[in-house]
Amino acid sequence: MSRRWIQNPNRCADEYLHGIKDLIDFARTHNPSATKIWRPCRSCNNTLWETIENIRFHLVRNGMIETYSTWNHHGEQLDNASSSRATRVDNVKPIVDPNEQVMDIINGVFLFASTNINQEGEDDMT
Repeated sequence: MSRRWIQNPNRCADEYLHGIKDLIDFARTHNPSATKIWRPCRSCNNTLWETIENIRFHLVRNGMIETYSTWNHHGEQLDNASSSRATRVDNVKPIVDPNEQVMDIINGVFLFASTNINQEGEDDMT
């Protein structure tokens, strides 16, 4: 299925309108019980849900995200070729232990707080 329609600046063109129908049909096929899907329009950028009936309106009004050619938010799987080139980061160890960082922050805050309390207490005594 060609996704050339995504780049079409004329959002009233038959190619564009048929492309929207293909996207909606695709989303329905991959999640038949869904009543809402991600909004792939330029202003929503797949961050908001919308009823399937209103997706067409959003895509005609705002245009489709031009780089959204793999519809992973709508059920499409990434192909094996592109995912096999991805770098795995499962075994990367952090340079700094996050627990140590947290303890340093807490100690710094309490040291600052206790220093201020002591200084304030000394000022009251004189």
